[in-house]
Amino acid sequence: MDRAPRLRTPRTYLGAAAGLAVAANYVPATVTLGQWGSLRVLPGDLCRWRGPDVSRVAITFDDGPNRHTTPRVLDCLDQLGLRATFFCVGSLVERDGDVVGEIARRGHQVETHGHRHQHHLFHSPRWIVNDLRRATRVMSECGFPSSWYRPSYGQATGATLVAASALGLRPVLWSSWGREWTTNDPDDVARRISGRLDPGAIILLHDNDELGSPDMWRVGLSALPRLAAELERRELQAVTLDELVYGGRL
Repeated sequence: MDRAPRLRTPRTYLGAAAGLAVAANYVPATVTLGQWGSLRVLPGDLCRWRGPDVSRVAITFDDGPNRHTTPRVLDCLDQLGLRATFFCVGSLVERDGDVVGEIARRGHQVETHGHRHQHHLFHSPRWIVNDLRRATRVMSECGFPSSWYRPSYGQATGATLVAASALGLRPVLWSSWGREWTTNDPDDVARRISGRLDPGAIILLHDNDELGSPDMWRVGLSALPRLAAELERRELQAVTLDELVYGGRL
């Protein structure tokens, strides 16, 4: 016996719409794992992992500033003749804002790492918008308006990408990282970075350990001379993120 077609109720449609909304929010979190592949950038600068295929790389530092550790990293960069980009956590900028000025005075680029260093996968779109708004406000008040944004833990939901775009921020992740929190050996860090040290690479290190493992910044610091030697061997120059992506002075 034929069955009568089952009618879809408004609740059915609402449930389906909610499911699509959840999927739209979390699918990009998978997309942003592009550091494992060969993607350089998504259309419209929706997310970037690498710069152009040029003889330059961008060394980037996350999780600062810290008045005790960041200056030590800056001293080492000065000694090695390397320029870098620092992604700063807004709540730490509120505490150590003078360090942000020192970063810029030494010729490096300053950008935002959000206000609170938390997983976006665990937060609502409203929380994400408010966090990014506060982060950009703090950086502007410090005198360094942000144009690039690196989400905490490299996680970006659909809400992350929408909020960043609305605030004029370009999300950027990385193509090579040291994972300093997993080892006490700077040679391990240098080897990991060197394994994906291609032209246009964006390298991830950390200048602070408050949000990670104790002394991880020291391991990365000790790896910098090894990284500098490898860059020289490969005839690659370390520049700021803007200089890598858009060209400019060396």
